[in-house]
Amino acid sequence: MATTKLKIEPPLLNSACPWATTLEDIKALYDSPFTGAVTIRTSLLEGFSHDDSIHQYTFFTPGKTIPSDAPKGEESKPPSSTSNPSEPVSTLNTLGYSPLTLSEYLGIINEIVGQRHLGTDTPTKKPFILSVTGTADEIAMAYALVANAAEMDEDLRLAMEVNLSCPNIASAPPPAYDKKELDEYLEAISDSKSTYRGRMTTPDSTPKVGLKLPPYTYSGQFEMVVDSLRKAKSSEPGEGSVIDFITCTNTLGHSLLLNASLEPVLNSESGSGLGGLAGAALHPLALGNVATFRKLLDKDPMTKGIMIIGVGGVEDKDGAERMRKVGAGAVACASALGRYGVSVFEKITKGN
Repeated sequence: MATTKLKIEPPLLNSACPWATTLEDIKALYDSPFTGAVTIRTSLLEGFSHDDSIHQYTFFTPGKTIPSDAPKGEESKPPSSTSNPSEPVSTLNTLGYSPLTLSEYLGIINEIVGQRHLGTDTPTKKPFILSVTGTADEIAMAYALVANAAEMDEDLRLAMEVNLSCPNIASAPPPAYDKKELDEYLEAISDSKSTYRGRMTTPDSTPKVGLKLPPYTYSGQFEMVVDSLRKAKSSEPGEGSVIDFITCTNTLGHSLLLNASLEPVLNSESGSGLGGLAGAALHPLALGNVATFRKLLDKDPMTKGIMIIGVGGVEDKDGAERMRKVGAGAVACASALGRYGVSVFEKITKGN
């Protein structure tokens, strides 16, 4: 069975998040010598109608009262507005997806790699992980766009992460909680990879595909996912699952913050203020998800080669080492990136 799935060296990167939205965001992440890959904020084929009045985020310290006039969105960005920047940071968000389309992100990647061709950028070829979402048919179309881009430029190292885990879209629960829906996505991914595999010059140039998963809380959920991954066999002889990596875990939905006036801190599509919890408060659950998936994946040759990108509450070297200890092949962060900026990757690497 093939063991090379996705190469991320150094094994540190960002996860799909608001701080990986713009050209400037993505280039800063790409230029950092402490990142081994760059994940781009989750996009749709046609873009997402972002509305600052209902798509929001805030930083907070668990267990502490939030002022009634607490800032949110870009205004809440620490550390300058944080009284004690050494405290672990958590985030709550009611965000949707990126306002930029997948095609626009492919253009941004071409611009960044083009600068490297001109000798104005690092010569290192880092993978770009394009996080995408939509229906199963739209995911197949997204893979076609990514594969075509990879075919046209052999210097592009592209992968696609299918986000099946956003908790903030009204009337659209995360598909990764439903086996039937999950299997439909896996079938679409399998068909897409089979179509384009023969057109690539080398196996490594075929865009790898992963799943961004939500948090799971009981054994049957983990077993359901692994069973689907095991049955989604690659068409390539000698390979296992059609999925190359999983990213776990995304934010924990139906979380709520109340301010000093006992009102929701954030607005949301539903008007409830419920959103996705991330950062330090999620770290123990994320560690448990990574550990459980690694143990189950390793039990079967079909799934043993699937890499895990561990994400959830990592903001220092110790946190990254915990993730690696329980089975993450690479470690990603989002809340800490929003808090510290791209320098967080040097902080994690050097233990500063």
